[in-house]
Amino acid sequence: MESKYRIQKVIYLLLFCLSIFASCGEAERKTTQPFSLSGIQNGDIICRLGRGFFSDKFKDYSLSEKLYSHVGIIEALGDSLFVIHAEASELTGIGYVKREPVSVFLDDIETWGIYRIDAQDSIRNLIAMHAKTYYDRKTPFDLDFDASDDSKVYCTELVALAINKSVGCDFVLPLLNFGKRKIYGIDNVYLLPGIQEIKKATK
Repeated sequence: MESKYRIQKVIYLLLFCLSIFASCGEAERKTTQPFSLSGIQNGDIICRLGRGFFSDKFKDYSLSEKLYSHVGIIEALGDSLFVIHAEASELTGIGYVKREPVSVFLDDIETWGIYRIDAQDSIRNLIAMHAKTYYDRKTPFDLDFDASDDSKVYCTELVALAINKSVGCDFVLPLLNFGKRKIYGIDNVYLLPGIQEIKKATK
């Protein structure tokens, strides 16, 4: 009987140790970024390759560089960095333009990049401001991917509209075929002359 209790104690001790190791590894994985996020500015474009069920599909919504599945705009407030982006639930398809800390946007993400339009600070500030306007209006996610109507927006449409409204022209164009429509591909919004790569991490 005593040996039976001793075995149970050993098993419980092993399970306890394993749970501690697992939680420590999880914490380290989630808080470790490939490099510092310093130098990111208001109005920068941020891209990521998500881990969701549809991320690999959305990665194909690019013309040439099929690297990312999602994109948003940086809003810098003092020492805090936020991302404004349009996202829908993979289960329901319902979503809105949302605003969340960069640390949340990049949580558990291995492939991401920061890009910046070559323009004055005032233009980049406008980009962030226009993106936030869609957030303030609680703009719904556009499941129809209709680039001609901004009452609903998808992720690349939000970024393209914020840039185009800020520079005063159609700097970003919808060039990707989506059925009978043209939509904004993910690389449409960052692989353009006048937009430079600032930081990049790939797995």
